[in-house]
Amino acid sequence: MTRKWLVALLVCIAYPMSAFSINFESTEVVANKNGYLFEIHGSNTIGAELAPNLIATWLTEHKFNSIEIKVTSVPNEKEVWAISPTKQLIKILVAAHGSGTGFEQIRNGRADIAAASRPIKPSENALFPTIDLTQYETETVLAIDGLAIITHPDLSIPSLTISQVGELFSGKITNWQQLGGPNLTVSIHARDDKSGTFDTFKALVLSRGYQLKRNIKRYESNDQLAKQVSSQFGAIGFTAFASIGHAKAVAIIDGESQPMLPKVSSIAIEDYPLSRRLYLYQANSSNAFAKDFLSFVKSPTGQNTVANSGFVSQNLTELSIEPADNLPNGYRFIIERSMRLTTNFRFSPGEKTLDNKAQDDLLRIQEYMARPENQNRSIMLVAFANKQNSEFRAQLLSEARALRVKQQLNSIGIQTNAMTGYGEMNPVADNTDEKFALRNLRVEVWIR
Repeated sequence: MTRKWLVALLVCIAYPMSAFSINFESTEVVANKNGYLFEIHGSNTIGAELAPNLIATWLTEHKFNSIEIKVTSVPNEKEVWAISPTKQLIKILVAAHGSGTGFEQIRNGRADIAAASRPIKPSENALFPTIDLTQYETETVLAIDGLAIITHPDLSIPSLTISQVGELFSGKITNWQQLGGPNLTVSIHARDDKSGTFDTFKALVLSRGYQLKRNIKRYESNDQLAKQVSSQFGAIGFTAFASIGHAKAVAIIDGESQPMLPKVSSIAIEDYPLSRRLYLYQANSSNAFAKDFLSFVKSPTGQNTVANSGFVSQNLTELSIEPADNLPNGYRFIIERSMRLTTNFRFSPGEKTLDNKAQDDLLRIQEYMARPENQNRSIMLVAFANKQNSEFRAQLLSEARALRVKQQLNSIGIQTNAMTGYGEMNPVADNTDEKFALRNLRVEVWIR
C-alpha cells in the first residue's frame, strides 16, 4: 500500500471531526422539558454570535430547513428555530450570561453544554464529583480568540507592556500623558464579573499584582463595551478579537516578547500574549444531539463558521514568516525555505502529554498531509522551552518536547523530516512567573 493511500485510510479511521452520529431523516427529534433540542449556557463571547451561527450551520449540514436565529425577550438569549427533515419544528437555546453561568446551569440540569471563554476553574470542576471536565472527552476547544486591549481610534499609543495595561486598569496611570500620549484622563471600561472575558483579563493581566479600579463602567456585552470605547477619546477597554469594531487594538509586549497586535496569524499560533481558547463542556453525554454538535464544531466546516463569525479558526493554513535578525542560522534556514502551519503544540501543565487542542491538531495535520498537493512535502518540528536553571537544561527540554510530538505524529503515519530544539530562545511570554512562562514551552510546525 502506498504512503498516500495509507494516510488516507488513517484519516478515515482516526479523523472523527467530519463524521456525524445522527441521521435526522430516520431519527425522532425529542425536545427537553423546556421544549429545546438542547441548550447552551455561558459565555457571552461565544453565545452572542458564534454559537447561534454554528448551530445554524450544523442544522444546514443535517438538511434542516427554514433555519432562523431569533432574539428572545430575555437580554443576551437567542433561539435557533428550524424544520427537521421529518418536518418537525425544533428549537435550540443559547443563553449568554457569562462563562460561570454555564457550569451552574449544567449542574442544575438546565444546560446540556457550557460555553466558556476561559478554561474551567477547579471550583467549577468540583461541582461534578463523578467526572473530570478537563478530559479530552468532555472538553472541546471551540476556537482561538485574542483578548484585545482597545482605545479610541485616534489615540496615539502604538503598544503597551502588560505591566502598563495593569497600571492603566488599576488606576495607577490616570493620564495618557504618563505614557507619552495626549494630556487626557484615562477612562476605564471593563466586562462584568460573570464574564469569561473578564476572567481571562484577570488571569493574564490583573493576577500579576493589580486590582481593577473600583466604580468604573462594566458591561455584559463585548460589543457594547467596544462601541463605547470607540466613541470616547481617552477610553480604554478589553474585549474579544471579534468585537473590536471601530476601536483601535494596541500591540502588547509580554516580558522580552516583540510587540504583537491581535491578528489572525498571531492568535492562531497562540503567540499573541493575550491569546486565549474558547471552550465547550459537556458533563452528561446522554443528549446525543448535543454530542453530535460538539463533534461538528471541530470539523473543517465548523471551523470555517468560526472564522466567518470573526474568530480564529483551527483549520490549518500556512504562514510566511520574516526571520528576525537575532535568530540562529539553523532556524533562519528553516524560516526562509519553509511555511509555518498555524498551530503550536503545547502540553498539559506539568506533564509530558499533549493538551486537548494538540490532540485535535494531530488529526488536523494528518488530514492536511493527506491532501494530494502535500504528498511530496515534509514536516519539520522546532521546539522552544521556558526558562530553566541552565541553557543546557532548556535545550534538552525543548528537544524532548519535539521528540514527543514526532512520536505522536509517527503513530498516525506522519513522518517528520527534521526536528530541533532551541531552548529558551525567542520567548513569547514573560519568564518570571511559571504559569505564564509555560507558554514558551511549545513546538512549532513547519512544512516544505
